[in-house]
Amino acid sequence: MKTFLFFLFLCACPLLPLCAQESLDIEKLLESNDILHSEEGYEEMTRTLLHLQRYPLNINTAGFDSLKMLFFLSDSQIDRILSFRKKYGIFLSRHELLLVGGIGKKDLENISPFICLGEVTGRKRLQAIRKYTSQEILAKARSTLPRQEGYKSYSPSAFKSEAQYLKKQASRFQGIPLGTLLKYKIKTGDHWQAGLTLENDPGEAYFTRYQKMGFDFFSAHLCATTTHFFRKIILGDYRTQWGQGLVAWGGFSSGKSSLALGNEKSGKGFSPHTSTDENNFLRGVALSLQPLPSLQTDLFFSSKKTDGNRIDPASIDEENILTATLYESGNHRNSTENEKKHQLKEWTTGLSFHWNASAFRIGINTVYYNFQPPIKKGEKIYQQFNDEGKKRLLTSIDYKTSFRNIYLFGETATCEQHSWATVNGLRFSLYANAAMSVIYRRYDKNYVSRYAHGFGEYSNTSNEEGLYIGLDISPVKNLKINTYYDWFRYFSPRYNAYVPDAGQEFLFEANYTLSDFEHLFRFKNERKPENFNHTDHTYTVLRVKNEIRYQLSYRPLKKLELRTRIDFTFYRKLHLREKGYLIHQDLIYTSGKEKFNFQFRLAYFDTDSYNTRIYSYENNVLYGYSFPAYFERGFRTYLNLNWKLHRILTFYLKTGFTYYPDADHIGSSVTRVEGNKLFDLTAQLRIHL
Repeated sequence: MKTFLFFLFLCACPLLPLCAQESLDIEKLLESNDILHSEEGYEEMTRTLLHLQRYPLNINTAGFDSLKMLFFLSDSQIDRILSFRKKYGIFLSRHELLLVGGIGKKDLENISPFICLGEVTGRKRLQAIRKYTSQEILAKARSTLPRQEGYKSYSPSAFKSEAQYLKKQASRFQGIPLGTLLKYKIKTGDHWQAGLTLENDPGEAYFTRYQKMGFDFFSAHLCATTTHFFRKIILGDYRTQWGQGLVAWGGFSSGKSSLALGNEKSGKGFSPHTSTDENNFLRGVALSLQPLPSLQTDLFFSSKKTDGNRIDPASIDEENILTATLYESGNHRNSTENEKKHQLKEWTTGLSFHWNASAFRIGINTVYYNFQPPIKKGEKIYQQFNDEGKKRLLTSIDYKTSFRNIYLFGETATCEQHSWATVNGLRFSLYANAAMSVIYRRYDKNYVSRYAHGFGEYSNTSNEEGLYIGLDISPVKNLKINTYYDWFRYFSPRYNAYVPDAGQEFLFEANYTLSDFEHLFRFKNERKPENFNHTDHTYTVLRVKNEIRYQLSYRPLKKLELRTRIDFTFYRKLHLREKGYLIHQDLIYTSGKEKFNFQFRLAYFDTDSYNTRIYSYENNVLYGYSFPAYFERGFRTYLNLNWKLHRILTFYLKTGFTYYPDADHIGSSVTRVEGNKLFDLTAQLRIHL
């Protein structure tokens, strides 16, 4: 029966309305390269690529820093492009990039929409500065139905005691069930940029003592970039990216993905903070200097307030109050969450020196941060090595060098607790259509950096050792294979794995294109330690999870794409055996001149539990990010469209519907909704001048 239903909606799909969105090509590019890791990273990449799509980089004049905006290129590939250009002169055709060692057809396909050719005179450069001045105003609203438990009002008579009533009232959302976002940005080429962001999540109130600026989150920045001694200065909110991320890294971060060789980080120093992430950013002043042609110095000072859970002030002296944990959800919807807002003062400063020679790069980085009041590690067994105390000083050395077809990179860091962390890798070409990457990392269990984001299995850059081997090969025309193997272990208890142990991960992906058809096959195997609860005891055992994916993309017309995908997942832990699958059909249409475009999806999923959940990226409004987990049994459909009302005005709309036939409620606690149906709606208006 299920097979018949699936066949039925596949046959019916061509009868459905045609669809996509303005940034569809960019979204597809990011999704197909599997580099969607976080909302903030996605917004950063999308915004940059949209700008480059309108104002492409001149491949014959762009320097190293400019080419780093092309996220698909590694540092070694950029170095080889610059060396080739210096040796042989300017590129006369995009296809000449294929003559550069390490640049394949897929790389050229990725970057082609964002580059151009030709020389730029001084006069043309001045005209470009005037032409490239742009302004953007963004207004967005989002909501879900039915209303969640947190919006319900209560009567004191419904409770046995006043204490129960007050506890329930403390969890009640104080705002309306509507999330809002306002953004303004002005940019003049690559020289000047300013921006303002105002955001409220659904349930957050306006103009209260916790939202004194009106909105719950307020962010602003001013950025100036030159080619002189003062390379860059940023006032306001910003992020920093140094080395391989062991000391400081904000924004997009590469990690394990189907891009088997895309794990090296390319730190670009300072950049404005433009996303709605309320924690992973700095606030103050950042300055980049270039005292010598090959020497760059970065310096920053930051002071901001951070959310945290404070110990009851009545129990101890105010001066000795400790925060048990940092609160990083960003939600301030009720009294309980509002009490956690801006409970800590965080002061951070850092300094780096980077020497850029033709054959190598080497840098020294140091970061110091101070909390007031000091923070306290949690009481759970896996929190025993968490950040604790008032201050932290970290120092690292990073390097990159190449020799013929071999490229080396790495970073080694230490902190004041005499702990250290290191990651080192090499990449080399086996022959014209094959390359390999090997990365070793080791992070001490008591190495902690609040702003670190190094490569690894876990996100906290601590308590881990591992060896990664990746292979990128094109054995025949139109066939591309990416595969990797990663072995890792941890030294002390982790969340949901209390006994130190080891794990491994293997991925194989093949992509074959023939005419208008594109076939993708992926197999992923994960083996890692995981807790198993039995009566009154908790054991750590081996958990095995296998994922299989097949995707077929077909273009019956130039502007129309049909994409069919099926995922299977299998989960095993001792005697527990679970499975699940997801089937979805996408129909994508892009009209001429992108006046009116939309995307439609129909999906059916059936998994035994959350253990066998399947993630699937969903297109959203411009800069929006959606990567939900499908689990249990249900249907999911959404329509995502944009309509260019005017040359400067574009309207975006996404509406979705999820149905769980076997459920009587969805969610839990304050986000619980009664019933088995969930509607979501997002509307956005963009003015681009």
